[in-house]
Amino acid sequence: MPDLNPSRRARRVASWALVGVLAGVALAAAPPAAANPRKPVQATETAPAAPIVTPPSGPTTIGVVAEFSVTKAGGASPYAYRYQLNAGPPVQVPANANGTATISVKPTRFTNTLTVYGLFAGGVFGESANITFNSNPAPIAPDADFTGDGVADLLTVGGTHTLPAGLWLATGGGTAGVDPISTNIGIRGYGVGSNDPADFTGRQIITGRFFGESFQDILVYHPTGNNAGGATILRGTGDGSPLHPQLSGNQQPIDPGQLLDEYGNSPRQLVNAGDTRRLGGDCPDLMGISGDATNGHHLTYYPNWYAPGAYYLVIRTTALTPTGGTDWNNWTIATTQLSGGTAMFLWNRSTGALHLWTDLTFDEGTGQLTYTAYDLAANWNTNADIDLRAADIDGNGTPDLWTVGGAALVTPWLVSNLTTAGSGTVTAQPAQTLVTPSQP
Repeated sequence: MPDLNPSRRARRVASWALVGVLAGVALAAAPPAAANPRKPVQATETAPAAPIVTPPSGPTTIGVVAEFSVTKAGGASPYAYRYQLNAGPPVQVPANANGTATISVKPTRFTNTLTVYGLFAGGVFGESANITFNSNPAPIAPDADFTGDGVADLLTVGGTHTLPAGLWLATGGGTAGVDPISTNIGIRGYGVGSNDPADFTGRQIITGRFFGESFQDILVYHPTGNNAGGATILRGTGDGSPLHPQLSGNQQPIDPGQLLDEYGNSPRQLVNAGDTRRLGGDCPDLMGISGDATNGHHLTYYPNWYAPGAYYLVIRTTALTPTGGTDWNNWTIATTQLSGGTAMFLWNRSTGALHLWTDLTFDEGTGQLTYTAYDLAANWNTNADIDLRAADIDGNGTPDLWTVGGAALVTPWLVSNLTTAGSGTVTAQPAQTLVTPSQP
């Protein structure tokens, strides 16, 4: 990658045979046919002037495509322009015969910097132009919407159910199911060390606006192994593209000590509790199950203190299981965020009992969790080896479930007929098998 600082880049001569892929972006533009690819640069030559970059006439928005026009400042016309938005990878666009081009970018933050320079015959790089601009916040994405289309998507961790390692995203289609051709948005792992998608194997993934912004992010919890009891928050992209955890500001660690209960136990499970305290915070609270054989198991609350990863208090709730006991270690929980608050499914794998609690509200002073309870099924997927993902799949305001099981089989379960008597119905929709294309 060429140095973007003009004071350190007076001249560059490059072989046009060096056309390849940089950070996953193909750089395939070719120089004019008449150019001599090995033409020497004279010491008296100066770099072509920086191009003129004109921003859009209206405001830009984070996550929404914005077009910038680029023209040459004078003299020879470049055959292409190379640009870089913030700390993203360089991208190349061809220029027309008059030396003009259009650059399309998606702003990633409130204040953005776009750097552009021309590529000229003979391997010459022009001086760079830098333009700084502000962008409006993006519309808040609905819960589990990672692609920006307003529909919940299915995100599941790999390394199990025959899925390759990584984080596999299947675009939601409402009642039509999901697009079974999924994308590994976790191809870069946590963005440190070997950038290995196997970083996610054996981890729990929780989706939500953990950076307190518009897009859906991912909290990766480590129940066992390296960093057991700790977690990592990864910033979402908002358009379904792979995560960029290697870039500054896109990763926030959570120390294991932040999530220990009063007996020194890390949670067995974690879920997104949203704004269940009803305080209007942007970063969601967490809820989980923790405990041990000696002191029992409990439904535990982890309030957020108004910043990404700021979980510094663990509160044991007074909530009993749906059967009135304290055997929380026998239950699996999954949550989703609706307009009325957090909804939570509770499943006892050994008995097949499935319940739904909606409109959760938590009092951190008393530890009391209030909710509206529904019995959905008595023998649902008893002893099945499945993972649960809660979401409003069909967009009707009622929480639903996806199950992911053997051979990457995905089944949507739609909830209906919720009654004031506390009953409801859960109905399976046609199952689909996720397709996992090979990754570069």
